[in-house]
Amino acid sequence: MNIYAKLTILCLFFVLFTAGVLSYFADQKVEQTLKEEIVASMTQQSKGISSDIGRFMFSRLNDIRMAAKNPYFKNINTDQEELTRRLQELEQLNNLYYSFSLFNTDRVRVADSKRISIGKQQPNDLFWTKLQEEGQEAAVEVSKSESVGRVVMHFASTVSNASGNADVGVLVGRILVDELFKIVGEYSLSSDTSRNLDINLIDSKGLVLYSNTDPANILTSTYSNYELISSLKEPGVNFLETQDALYFVTSETNYQSFTGNDWTLILSIPKDKAFAPLRQIREQILWTVLPVLVLTIILALVAANIFVKPIVKLSQAAEELSKGNLDIELPTGSRDEIGKLAKQMTQTSQSLIGQIEEQRQTNKQLIDQKTQIEMQKNQLVSVSSQIRDSISYAERIQRSTLPPISTLQSVFPDSFVTYKPKDIIGGDFYWFERVRRGNNEYMIVACGDCTGHGVPGAIMSIMGSNQLTNIIYYQNYIDPKKIISRLDKVIKFELQRETEEVNRDGMEIGICVIDLDTLRMEYAGAGIPLRLMKHGSEELTIYKSPRQMVGGIDGDEQEVFAQLTKETIQLDVKDRIFLSSDGFQDQFGGAHDKKFMSKNFNKLIEKSSSESIEEQKKTIEKTFREWSKNTSQTDDICVLGFEVK
Repeated sequence: MNIYAKLTILCLFFVLFTAGVLSYFADQKVEQTLKEEIVASMTQQSKGISSDIGRFMFSRLNDIRMAAKNPYFKNINTDQEELTRRLQELEQLNNLYYSFSLFNTDRVRVADSKRISIGKQQPNDLFWTKLQEEGQEAAVEVSKSESVGRVVMHFASTVSNASGNADVGVLVGRILVDELFKIVGEYSLSSDTSRNLDINLIDSKGLVLYSNTDPANILTSTYSNYELISSLKEPGVNFLETQDALYFVTSETNYQSFTGNDWTLILSIPKDKAFAPLRQIREQILWTVLPVLVLTIILALVAANIFVKPIVKLSQAAEELSKGNLDIELPTGSRDEIGKLAKQMTQTSQSLIGQIEEQRQTNKQLIDQKTQIEMQKNQLVSVSSQIRDSISYAERIQRSTLPPISTLQSVFPDSFVTYKPKDIIGGDFYWFERVRRGNNEYMIVACGDCTGHGVPGAIMSIMGSNQLTNIIYYQNYIDPKKIISRLDKVIKFELQRETEEVNRDGMEIGICVIDLDTLRMEYAGAGIPLRLMKHGSEELTIYKSPRQMVGGIDGDEQEVFAQLTKETIQLDVKDRIFLSSDGFQDQFGGAHDKKFMSKNFNKLIEKSSSESIEEQKKTIEKTFREWSKNTSQTDDICVLGFEVK
């Protein structure tokens, strides 16, 4: 290290040390002040949210008490249609409520504004216990409604007879728990929406009743940090600070005549969000210190330049010579030892320049050849990258048209999809959705195998998936034969709209429509069979479909409909249904490099059906890997299966 650098570093050290000490103490003071402001703000917001929830519960309980005094509900034997009409009027008067139901004292649903589950007995839930065993006039409970199928808040009140001396029933109003979000709303520190608070409402056992950050955990799991906050039982707002977050815990308080449900409100925020303004303050401190640092550096450079300028210049020149820069100008003006040394170095460098110039001419030709090769290489890399990026983007587009497996698992939890395109993107696709027609709900499951694979197959699969959505959602088709015949008509139109030439491109498909109330399934297909493994059976039942190609079946829509067949099957719990393209069966491999074949695929399903659905999926995929380990994939593969629940 030269003397120029030493002088500069010494000056910088003193300035940086002083600036660092001042910045540290200023930062500590600012952080303490900010923390006090955060605690005051979140304490006030905790009180406000707790009061809003109490006011909301009090108002809704008053609603249900007043509605229960309606004289039309005091005679439980009134005509069911009249009761239903009165309940529907209640629902229309207040759009907060999802539905209303009237029960008799045996918990049997007498009437419902949505006409759901009439005549069925209600389980002995928490609000029934409060009304019938504890004698409360009205009660509230958060749970997943069996009739609605969603998480709701139940507000219930007893209905007395006309004389008021006996209870004849119970009136229940349901409000979706999503409405609670409208009451609670979004809260944040100051006006910075990036510092939103995490809001959770739990019961006395820690079960999550409401969450604005993880709605999926409502009524399904205990609050993740329940053990941490369970000991905070002091009245008012309890503050807790951990290494990663700030917690403000408020126990539910009475609101007028509403005594509460022993719920707990938790407001929390990660420390990195809470203390985000510290970064701006630190930047301000930095910009204050920087001018002082710059001025000090300038003074250090001036002083060093005055004292050691000749030595530094010669040292820099020697360093440049060592790097091969022989044209560097050496400081030869002085007559001391430094000047003499500079003259000797100049003579040596001039001699070397002549020798190096000859070598440069020799190397120039080699460099030109190398440049041409690199240009050609870069062109090839660019073209390859563009093709790869296009295919990757096409994969994302195709994947976005496929439904998430959670859609199928929401109805049949034990289900799987094995999807393996041959060339990143492919012509196989699957489609499933839960739809409602009138008072009935259906699960529609489809598996398609389009002609070709790669880009052409992907285009066909996207067309097929989109047209299924259009036919089922917007044209309201529910019969699988009608769906396929309409799909055939649409694909014919899409593929031949600019030419009269016959086009046989299309797809094989299998469609199952399952009535979720009766478990009655209708199946129709073209080229793709249905495989059914009845619970308790060791033999697979196969329902074959006509070997036709949707989009290439002769005839108009009615003639195509007549050529198709439909199977009606009564399913039982634990039955397993499988749909698949022919990619698995057509895969070459094994010791003799032959096709896997349909009979072996059927045996594989029969053998693995004794396992759980997840293990069965692993067995199928493992079998494919072992069969094809020495052979490239032959075709796109799509296998889906689910167990009736």
